[in-house]
Amino acid sequence: MKTLPYYDKMAVMRFIENLYLGEMAGRKAKKLKRKIQKGSLTTGAYVLCLPDDSAEPVEFFQARLLRQDYYKRHEPCIIGLAADEDEAIELVSRIIKDCIEKTGSLSLRQYTESLT
Repeated sequence: MKTLPYYDKMAVMRFIENLYLGEMAGRKAKKLKRKIQKGSLTTGAYVLCLPDDSAEPVEFFQARLLRQDYYKRHEPCIIGLAADEDEAIELVSRIIKDCIEKTGSLSLRQYTESLT
């Protein structure tokens, strides 16, 4: 019996077209995205996602956590990439700022869902 490569067992991930990118992550966005899709990323990079069933508008965590079984069953929608935790926090701040500028309110859940 043939065993599938590890990355074939990864969850299917959706990336929005205009990803929010941190300064350092933006320089290597294509490489980061490819590594995330293959499941070969080990440390460092963070992803910003729309949560499935949470009241939170955005969640961020280390990209390596996408290897967990949960994400094999639940397709994450990735809206941003950051090189580290500080950059992820800056991206959340940028999303809040964009939300206020574009909608005139702080309805983050509605704004982030409109990004997809």
